[in-house]
Amino acid sequence: MKLGIIVSSLRALQLFLKKSARTNRLPDYIVIEGPLAGGHLGFGLDWAQYDLATIVAEIRDWLVEQKLDIPLVPAGGIFTGTDATNFLETDAAAVQVATRFTVTRECGLPENVQQEYFKASEDEIEVNQISPTGYPMRMLKSSPAIGDIIRPNCEAYGYLLDASGNCQYIDAYNRAHAAHPGERRVRIWDKTCLCTHMRNFDCWTCGHYTYRLKDTTHRNADGSYQILSAEHVFHDYQFSKDNRIALPEISAAV
Repeated sequence: MKLGIIVSSLRALQLFLKKSARTNRLPDYIVIEGPLAGGHLGFGLDWAQYDLATIVAEIRDWLVEQKLDIPLVPAGGIFTGTDATNFLETDAAAVQVATRFTVTRECGLPENVQQEYFKASEDEIEVNQISPTGYPMRMLKSSPAIGDIIRPNCEAYGYLLDASGNCQYIDAYNRAHAAHPGERRVRIWDKTCLCTHMRNFDCWTCGHYTYRLKDTTHRNADGSYQILSAEHVFHDYQFSKDNRIALPEISAAV
């Protein structure tokens, strides 16, 4: 079995290797997730001050100094084949990509959610603190999970806890209802029930470059966007050059 880890800084990697030294086993690969990734981030709200290429270079150079040979896999904001090639040419073993595949037929997201991704502008993508894990999270501002009224559903779907072992959504839910006694439909703005909303596809986490997805396909006659295939996106990563993006063949609906 391969063992990989995800880090967002050299310091995080050093801490992991120090704590895991007693196992006498190094990770088989390291995913280095930068500040433009989707979902939970290994950065604070100052994420824009960091750069994936810089972090990858720091980790690569440190591993060389330590005479450690562990494959590196950059992730977050790798939107074109050129982006991928740039990392592969600087000794990355592979790249991890996700945003381009969220709008493919094979993804599993409901098509109405995929259309929201296509329509999103850069201003509609935010890094907020509504996750009960305590980590900042990148998602669409229009996500139904933001400001919802749902009661905690931990018993049904499992427990999503913070570093102290508590569910911050339960705390936020109780605070909001205590502040509005007698009201049944109280919106909870500061946290969300991530267990429920991830299960129901109502938490629209996304990468920073989601607003560029509309430029990767055709717009249909009804205003919607043509859903792509994973094969098309994969081949575009393989063969595109000069930061170009290959559009799919036009479907009958366009």
